[in-house]
Order: sequence, then C-alpha cells, then structure tokens
Amino acid sequence: NAEEDAFLNGDGVGKPTGIFNKKDGGTFLKETTSIKTDDLIDLVHALRRPYRKNASFIMNDKTVASIRKLKDNNGAYVWQPSYQDDEPNRILGYPVYTSAYAPENMVAFGDYSYYNIGDRGSRSFKELTELFAGNGMVGFVAKERVDGKLVLKEAVQILPVKTSVAA
Repeated sequence: NAEEDAFLNGDGVGKPTGIFNKKDGGTFLKETTSIKTDDLIDLVHALRRPYRKNASFIMNDKTVASIRKLKDNNGAYVWQPSYQDDEPNRILGYPVYTSAYAPENMVAFGDYSYYNIGDRGSRSFKELTELFAGNGMVGFVAKERVDGKLVLKEAVQILPVKTSVAA
C-alpha cells in the first residue's frame, strides 16, 4: 500500500511526510543498541502526559516478534495479547499496531491524531482499452492526490534501535 508507506516513511518531496521521517516526523529519542523493557517504559514516558491518553505503538512485525519475548522484573511478559475481537494487542497497557512498512529498527509511540491527512479532489479512473487490446485485455489507471504531515512533532516519540531486540 503506497499510501501507508508514504504516511510512515515519506520524505515530503512529492509525497506525504512520514512519521518516521527524521527531519519532520516524530521526535527521535537517543538510539538504543537493542530494545529492553526499560527502553519501552522510557519511550512511553518520553511522550508528554496529554498525548498518552490516545497513544499507541506502531512497529514492524519483526520488531513485535522480538518485543513479545520481553519480560518485566517479575518475569511477566510486557506483551498483553487481546482476547476480544477488534481489540488490539497491548504493550504496557497501550495498543500495538503493526505495519510491513514500519522500519525494523524503529518503534513509534504517540497520538497519531496529530498526523493530518489531506485528500485533494477525488480519485479518478481511466480505462485503457487500446493499450492492452492486442492481448484481449483492458487496463485501468487510477490517480489520487493526497498529502500528510505530523503537525505536532512532540505528539509522537520514535525509539531508534541499532540492532535487534534483547530479552
């Protein structure tokens, strides 16, 4: 999904500015060599209290697979699986959402309602009967103008990770 990729990683040049964009995305914390439970706690509390109310994590599936193995000082997993339909899994009480487009070496935590998406005009579709006629096929072209940007950097905190996740 090109839109999802742009909303997460876009550089803002002819496309949306992604939340993981180092210049205009979220606020980047100090890089950690590998994620530990304490790093996730620090990430949550790096986000100011007003933004924590609606906050959630966004990360790559590979990152989730490693974080699921992390435990607190009592030996309990910090990962809290959802047992209800349409309810997200949680880490430290906050929802977790995954994306194949989220960088494997970063974890975002924040209130994404401060990411504004603008759709300009409507989608347009055009049928290309001539281009594929020789093969007995019909092609279609779809166009859409969209932009996006995090309007308040402090509403999203990013934890960069140098290597893999540690237990």
